[in-house]
Amino acid sequence: MAQERLPFWRNVRQVFEGALCRAAFWVCPRLPYSWLVFMGRAAGWCAHAFASRERKVALANLEMALGNECTDEELRRIARRSFQSFGRTAMETFAAGRLAAEGLEHRFEFAPGSLELLKELTSRKRGLIALTFHYGNWEWLSLAWAMAGFPSTVVAQPIKNPRVEALFHANRVQAGHRLLHRRHAARHLYKSLKRGEIIGLMVDLNSSVEEGGAFFDFFGLPAMTTQIVGLLALRAGSPIVCSVSYPQEDGRYRIEIGPEITCDPAAPEEAEMNAVTRRWLAHCEEVIRRRPEYWMWMYKRWKTRPTAEAGRFPAYSFYDPNRPAKVENE
Repeated sequence: MAQERLPFWRNVRQVFEGALCRAAFWVCPRLPYSWLVFMGRAAGWCAHAFASRERKVALANLEMALGNECTDEELRRIARRSFQSFGRTAMETFAAGRLAAEGLEHRFEFAPGSLELLKELTSRKRGLIALTFHYGNWEWLSLAWAMAGFPSTVVAQPIKNPRVEALFHANRVQAGHRLLHRRHAARHLYKSLKRGEIIGLMVDLNSSVEEGGAFFDFFGLPAMTTQIVGLLALRAGSPIVCSVSYPQEDGRYRIEIGPEITCDPAAPEEAEMNAVTRRWLAHCEEVIRRRPEYWMWMYKRWKTRPTAEAGRFPAYSFYDPNRPAKVENE
């Protein structure tokens, strides 16, 4: 089948974006690390100042999630720092090649007991489901796992620009990961677990009815959430663990591995699948509440809602009566 030809200006844009990313992947590893952090935070500050649409999304999410706990000034400060955290993550991602040259210990420290827990979980020989979300530097977190001797099969959302996608794909697999695109990944993930391998899932993305998602409470409001974690754990018999990276004052990241999310294989499948989803969602919320400025608040996490009435949902959310979904309450 002949490849679809892109409109001229879209093709020009893709070529320009690809060239820009290629230059960034070449330049950033050669810059002093302090420059990268400064440039990332500066880029995030500018994005917060001028990307009004994304800033409105971030503030709408924060008002819904933390409006009863924080003042308006505090919410604006969290939003600005969230943009700066994302800017730093982006710059560090372009400089990922320096990790191999400098060594893991220069940019990371593992929290006490984290590596011991990871070794114990993998020693069970049942595979391992590793969960993380858009917090801190999730790209470097993934590379750190591989560099520590735990490469994984990782699910990623493909980038629309194929030139940019090829660059990020090469960056993500450089430490030994195997990359799967999100669509139709479930069967391959199950096979990986049965072979005793580690799989990595980014679990704070919007799911869909077609992907088997359902609405679960997240910050007190239903969010369309994947149920694949519990399904894979029950059918493959694999343990589940959460992992996150916390930025530190000295410029390094502190990696915490744990807790293990319990799963009862003897329980009815659907009920336990829902229970597992609630457990890891509760952990994600706990981490974000602890230091909310490191989560990606500008993402439309509550993009779909289960009712026609908007209620407390952010203004960007919508209801589709042609795609009804389950709402899983306690």
